[in-house]
Amino acid sequence: MANMYRNTTELPVDIPLLILHPNEPTQHMMMATVLNQKERQPIFLSLQTPLSDLSEVWQLLGQALSEQLNITLPRLEARTTPERAAQALLGAVKSIGKFTLVIDAFDLANEAVNAWLAAVVKGLPEGGQIIIGGRELPFSLLQNKAIQNKLQLYPVNEDRMLLDYTKQPAERALLEVNGLGPGRALINGKGISRWDGVLPRSLFFFFIDKGMVTRDEIFQTFWPTLSVREATNVFHVTKRKISEILGFDLTVYWSGFYRISPDVELHYDVVKFIEHVQNSTVADEKSEEAHLQAAIDLYQGVFLSTLDMEWAASRRVELGHTYAEALSSMGKLKQRQGQTQEALGLYLRAAATQPHREDLARGIMSLFSNLGQSTRALEVYERLTTELKSSLGVSPDRRTVELAEQIRTARR
Repeated sequence: MANMYRNTTELPVDIPLLILHPNEPTQHMMMATVLNQKERQPIFLSLQTPLSDLSEVWQLLGQALSEQLNITLPRLEARTTPERAAQALLGAVKSIGKFTLVIDAFDLANEAVNAWLAAVVKGLPEGGQIIIGGRELPFSLLQNKAIQNKLQLYPVNEDRMLLDYTKQPAERALLEVNGLGPGRALINGKGISRWDGVLPRSLFFFFIDKGMVTRDEIFQTFWPTLSVREATNVFHVTKRKISEILGFDLTVYWSGFYRISPDVELHYDVVKFIEHVQNSTVADEKSEEAHLQAAIDLYQGVFLSTLDMEWAASRRVELGHTYAEALSSMGKLKQRQGQTQEALGLYLRAAATQPHREDLARGIMSLFSNLGQSTRALEVYERLTTELKSSLGVSPDRRTVELAEQIRTARR
């Protein structure tokens, strides 16, 4: 199960166009493995600024081929079509045999470049491959019927919020929501950039996180000082605004609750994060590690860091505890496997989010001591003592004090 969650060493080589998933955090690691391949000649091109026409990518590609392979591209004539430019490129590289063209930051390409790349893919000889990465999906390529059987989005894993947009049914809205971090929502892979104010965005994330909520709970959260009539008016205006932004109704009302509409296919990172942590507690060691790693990968930052509301702050604390628990559990697992340095790093990350937790401090102290770094172990104890005193007004418990004394004694 571990390979199900991350495998950056082997990419599919039989796909003419491999599109790296924009949500995959290891895109550049994947590209690095390709550039180190010996059985295929790599060609690397990184777009630095938005491109306005085909001639700009042609110039960059010419520089890359000249510097990397000593190949000279023919001059691109004015008004050259994407198809002719594709033929010119394929003619220039046909002598090098198997090759992989890697293009980074492809989201900076314009439609002319997309059309050119589609033409290259259609004419790509056996042994040739193109890999593109970027922060956004190239929808014109994904929706190009002429190359749909020649491309693949990679990697795809719903448990890690790596959705396959190429297989989404047209009759159902795909809503992808990331609450871990600043907060982001995508519809069929396209991000929502405008919310028309803080209130629609806040209510949207409230609906998503709750899943099912009463009108009274909504009113108490957002408009506790308004009358029921006033709150009702503001609520319906805001809810209608959310529907306009999304292009569909997010919720339905049933049996006294507002629920996420069954017509929406919702993928929410917070739900997946919690499920992975919960599943790790009942899994065997191999599956436990995979679940914990998936949970840690999903935690891209504190919950809705850009939203300043009491309900979000409360949820933020709760999920922070869960994240610390995932790191701690992974640390214990690594410690059992004899991977001391990895375990120490995980404990330190967990303690950074929960500095008052004595179990984490004891784990760090023990590992530092075992590594012969008793001074650092005692520094952890001193920081813990200060933190407990300032935040909770208490002293470390007996087990922590005894461990510190044992480390002092062993150092003498």
